[in-house]
Amino acid sequence: MNSSNLTSVQGKQQGYTLVELAISVAILSVLIVAGLLGVQSILNSGKVNDQIKTVAKLTAKSSALFASAASGTTGITTQQMLNLGGWDASKSINGNITSSFGGQETMGSNNAKIGDMPPNVGFIYKINAVPQAACADLANGISGFVYALHIKEYPSLAAPVDWVGESSVVKAPGTTNVNRGSMATACSTANPKVDFYMALKP
Repeated sequence: MNSSNLTSVQGKQQGYTLVELAISVAILSVLIVAGLLGVQSILNSGKVNDQIKTVAKLTAKSSALFASAASGTTGITTQQMLNLGGWDASKSINGNITSSFGGQETMGSNNAKIGDMPPNVGFIYKINAVPQAACADLANGISGFVYALHIKEYPSLAAPVDWVGESSVVKAPGTTNVNRGSMATACSTANPKVDFYMALKP
């Protein structure tokens, strides 16, 4: 091979063209975004599962402690339920209960009749600032543990008054499953977060 042919071959092997580099960068970008979305989905599922376990434990604990209590649940507070083992101690920061999603959880006695549950017999349990991405999965996951469920746009300032007729009712008192239409509406608020209000019946 003479020197002119060698120079010609070397000239053709100088590297990637701009088009090839642009295509490579585009493919890498798609793969990175897909990977991040996958990781986010896995993390979200883990938080939902952890929160479902917390609701199940709290429901079982409240039932065991108050199902036959003569005084009912009058005056019960979040701190008292924490002291009684309703939550894992790891969820408490300075007496505040932190949910799996980083918001706060609170619990108190119901002060009004909810379905066939008389006042001061059950609990109102709130999880605030639940991300919309977790809303439907969490609602479906806890439906077997809670007596009734409202989902309100965050930040909501007060517990529901009407546990049957309000538009935020996702599970009416005593029913078995969530209402899928109501859940879809409640989980698609303008705010990217929602508040869960649950009625627990010992």
